[in-house]
Amino acid sequence: MNPEQNRRQCAACGEPEPLFTHTVHKNSGFRQLCTDCLLKEHRELFCPVCLNVFVDVPPPQARIICLNCPSITHLDCYRPPSSSAASSSSATPSFTCPPCSDPNFSFFSSKFRPPSSDQSGEINNDDGSESIVEYESATALIAAANIAAVNMNNAAAHLKKEAVRKILEAKLAKKRAKEAMVILHDLVLKQKASEKGNPNKRKASDR
Repeated sequence: MNPEQNRRQCAACGEPEPLFTHTVHKNSGFRQLCTDCLLKEHRELFCPVCLNVFVDVPPPQARIICLNCPSITHLDCYRPPSSSAASSSSATPSFTCPPCSDPNFSFFSSKFRPPSSDQSGEINNDDGSESIVEYESATALIAAANIAAVNMNNAAAHLKKEAVRKILEAKLAKKRAKEAMVILHDLVLKQKASEKGNPNKRKASDR
């Protein structure tokens, strides 16, 4: 097995070499996830419709939560089925996020739209844009990158806090060991002084 390929393998779905991987910290370890799996494992951090990552969780009156998972959707982004539009106007509508609604749903498509080339040899897309990544996939990639960045920043802060705690514990243990050595030294001196002042006690202990 190619060592480089093994390092790029998604830890969730097992895809051997995804187009993009994101490193996240979980359960005291680091994992490599593809864009789709990262988003599916952090559904509570972004809106699955507009793919905007939450800075602050939307208030209850501005959000709707999936019935099957912690996914939070902006109420403005929610589009109820036409058959239930009327009935949901006065009551809180039931909602399942895209991944829960469709087992085959993917936030990120690994397929690029092939570019076209004109007679001059320059590569162009049919719509005149320079990018060959689909807009939805590009938006999902940005969301995944932002989530991974926040996750790693939090992990770095946590690890730094743990390192400081262990340094303080080591200093305290060193101080206590030094104090114990001083106490032991004083006890030895007192014992010697006692034996020197009472020779009979020293002879008895020698026997």
